[in-house]
Amino acid sequence: MNNAKVNKQDYSIRRLMISDLDAYFSIRLESLKNAPTNFMSSYEEEERTGNTFFEGILRHAGIDNLIFGAFIKDRLVGVIGLYQENQLKAKHKCNIWGMYVQSDCRQKGIGRALLREAIDHIKDRLKCLIANITVESNNISAIKLYESMGFKLWGNEPKAMCWNGQYFDEYHLSLLLQDIS
Repeated sequence: MNNAKVNKQDYSIRRLMISDLDAYFSIRLESLKNAPTNFMSSYEEEERTGNTFFEGILRHAGIDNLIFGAFIKDRLVGVIGLYQENQLKAKHKCNIWGMYVQSDCRQKGIGRALLREAIDHIKDRLKCLIANITVESNNISAIKLYESMGFKLWGNEPKAMCWNGQYFDEYHLSLLLQDIS
């Protein structure tokens, strides 16, 4: 694929189902291998433990804990997960996690569309007030995307991750979805 923007009719976004497990786990391992500092989990850990954790998410997914996928034809090219906090005092918050778009499909609007799908679901279906996301502090393209969608940086966790003897900070961002004044 070239760098031309993919038209909305060229891809689709939908909630992943248990039948998508193999494709999801494949792209998950790819993301951990290709962008190890963008995720707290490591390729080695998840390859060793297998897809059991994600099988549970896909098999028992409700509206408050799910993964969306972007597809070009039948190929899964991007993913984003979300879950609503389950503690009574925190149910107004939702967390976005595990966002990844395959390298040949980046800069085409797919990541933005995945994030928009997650935000719309959080706001319209879950009725949450706040969407939270974390990002490794050197992941400039992701930070720019999140900020362009209205997320505000509110915190920095120094040395949140250690990979191959090098430490990485993690930024915390939030998007206020409804007026709570």
